[in-house]
Amino acid sequence: MLLAAVVFAATNRGNDFSDYVPSIERFYTRWIPPAPTEVDDKIAPLEIEALATLSQMISGRLVWSSNRAGNHDLYLAELSTGSVRRLTDHPHVDYFSRFSPDGNQISFLRSRRPWVSFREQNEWDLYLMNADGTNERRLVEHAYHPMWDPSGSGFVFLRENKIFYFDLASGREWLIQDGGTPPLEGRLNDPELSSDGRIAVTVRRDAQLVGVLDTARTGWVSVSTSQSCHITWMPGEDRVLWIEGQGHGGTRVMHGRPGVVGGEVLIDLPGEYSHEYFPRVTADREWLVWGATASGHEHDRADYEIFVWRFGTPWTSAVRITHSTANDQWPDLFIDASP
Repeated sequence: MLLAAVVFAATNRGNDFSDYVPSIERFYTRWIPPAPTEVDDKIAPLEIEALATLSQMISGRLVWSSNRAGNHDLYLAELSTGSVRRLTDHPHVDYFSRFSPDGNQISFLRSRRPWVSFREQNEWDLYLMNADGTNERRLVEHAYHPMWDPSGSGFVFLRENKIFYFDLASGREWLIQDGGTPPLEGRLNDPELSSDGRIAVTVRRDAQLVGVLDTARTGWVSVSTSQSCHITWMPGEDRVLWIEGQGHGGTRVMHGRPGVVGGEVLIDLPGEYSHEYFPRVTADREWLVWGATASGHEHDRADYEIFVWRFGTPWTSAVRITHSTANDQWPDLFIDASP
């Protein structure tokens, strides 16, 4: 009945119907899981070819979440062999996988119910497993968007609009910042520590802005001037990347320095798949991996594909890795150290 009421309100706004489409889609997504995707025999050869192309340039591993088998699970691609295998097979939702700084472990989120939309922040647990998928165990209950401390000693994560830290050695957690108190009055997302202890974070107030929190000195400083999200550090640098709500496909990847508002465009694909999200930089600061759609926006439902691009090369040199009509998202790329 509630969905019908929302649709009725939307269809009675004449030309303003487009304003309601995101709300309808998000309501539907919150309660109804995506439909299973038909298996396409053309997918595997295209992805094998893409991984072979990438393996000529780098050696490492790629992890991401996909519902290509009917439910969101984690998948791992070994660039040295071009093989892709499913790391998890669980009736709940698995996503937001991240390699540990040394590449030996993978953290991820698992939903506390069989279906949970990615927009729900309080229905996830933080898990950890070896990079080969063994020794899976739960670390923290009710954790959202956990990001590794660059030292590998723990995680920052969200719970009930508060930023917490979890220490791996002791198993203890503690509060870092409440989103309801200065200087972060607003809805928080995407917290990530830098090596010097600052936190990159998205804050939704009247608009959604990205910035950096430095509790010891300057408080919170914004780096964006328009609707933005998915902020992440450039490893080892005083620079952040984020998604801005402009560009060829409605979004683009920006970069800039804390304290300098506005930033510059890092990449905005000129082709069909130019609705960029989920940016992640490799530890050597050489490669960017992200997801992009040709149409659609919802993070757990749209046909996102995974792309990899080397900094400083033409945007058209980006390699499209996945070729599924399923939802492929939140990738991470670990580069093997040179021998």
